[in-house]
Amino acid sequence: MQTARLHRRLSSTPGYACRVLDIGASRRRRRPECLPSRHPLELAARLLGHALRGDIIHLHTNGHTPESWLLSFACACAGFLNGRKTVISFGSGLAPEFLSAARRPTRLFVRAVAGLVGAIICRNERTRQALLAVGARPDKITILSGFYGVDTDELPEVPPEVAAFHERHSPVALALDSRGPWYGIPLLLEAVARLRSRYPRFGLLLIGSGTSGMPVDPSYVLPTGELPHDMVLSVMRSVSVFVRPTICDGDSLSVREALALRVPVVASDTDFRPEGVILFRRGDIDDLVTALTRALQPPAGSAHGADGDAFDRLLAVYERLAPVGRETA
Repeated sequence: MQTARLHRRLSSTPGYACRVLDIGASRRRRRPECLPSRHPLELAARLLGHALRGDIIHLHTNGHTPESWLLSFACACAGFLNGRKTVISFGSGLAPEFLSAARRPTRLFVRAVAGLVGAIICRNERTRQALLAVGARPDKITILSGFYGVDTDELPEVPPEVAAFHERHSPVALALDSRGPWYGIPLLLEAVARLRSRYPRFGLLLIGSGTSGMPVDPSYVLPTGELPHDMVLSVMRSVSVFVRPTICDGDSLSVREALALRVPVVASDTDFRPEGVILFRRGDIDDLVTALTRALQPPAGSAHGADGDAFDRLLAVYERLAPVGRETA
């Protein structure tokens, strides 16, 4: 969603054009909004073509797997051809652990990647320090969120099953869930079960694919599965509190979106959270219950708006590398 939002913003900005090279799960599909990369040779050919044109190449990756760094190396090598107009954004909260545990060959490889690129973007100071520790130059690193604003003008109505859930439950919390233990959903389920003694009609909405196979009580938990991003924002705007119980986070786009929609946010105390979030200690069920109770009490409705989005600061990174008017891939 971060990439899709950035694509829309860049495409509507004078002097910029943007093409998305899909390297994710749908990379073999042909879609009008994306360039496919069905195999490594096609990926290499597309990177080579954009580099030879002098375009900025901006990679969004996690930074906590060897594959992530191999892909970063491929994009960084394009720096030999595009005048080092290559930007890499590392978004994972697990990246510092990966870098600190890396052996000498991996650390030298990471240092080489950092030397080849024009700019590195990370989400918090801890990741910045981990990059510096492996030899990245401080003048190349910018701490920047991946939040590029929300557009609420034409959000759809919430799905009928969500509307019906709201009729039966109040207050209602929302969390986003993907597969992986670091999302903290079992902790949240336990906290909601406890809170129902105080709020008998308390309900929990779970959006995402991670709840598949997870036992939940259908009387007060509704897993919706995956939803389009504009529908996610509509559901988010409708709830009493948004919860981010993750074990780790680089930043969190969904937290910033909830704040922008002025929805109270409860989140774990990972490496960074923006102003306005009600924090609880990671993995601490009692502290999560306390934080949720605080969020549900007046004046919870006066939630902070999000910090200014990062788009203008990202353009400044681009403009340090290339004159306005270049295309971004």
